[in-house]
Amino acid sequence: MEPELQATLVKVGVFVLVQALVYLILSQSSSVFSRTKSLGLRPARSASARRMLALLADLPLAGEPSLVARPRSSPPSPAALAADLINED
Repeated sequence: MEPELQATLVKVGVFVLVQALVYLILSQSSSVFSRTKSLGLRPARSASARRMLALLADLPLAGEPSLVARPRSSPPSPAALAADLINED
C-alpha cells in the first residue's frame, strides 16, 4: 500500500472511532438521543426568528418611499408641502 493511502485510512479510522465514542458518551449521559418524547413541554420558539421576521416586515417594498426620510415627531407644514410640489415641477 502507498504511504499516503495508509495515512488517510488511519485518519478516517480514528475519526470514526472518535465519533462513535462521542455518540456513546452523549447517549449515556444526556437526553440528546432519547427516543421518548417529553409530555406537556413544548420547545421554546426562537426569539431571534421573531425579531428577524419583524425586521423584514418593517422593510419598505420596492418603489415605496422610506419612512426614515420624514421625521415622526411632527407632520410637515402645509407651506412645506406646497414648496415641495412647486420644486417638483
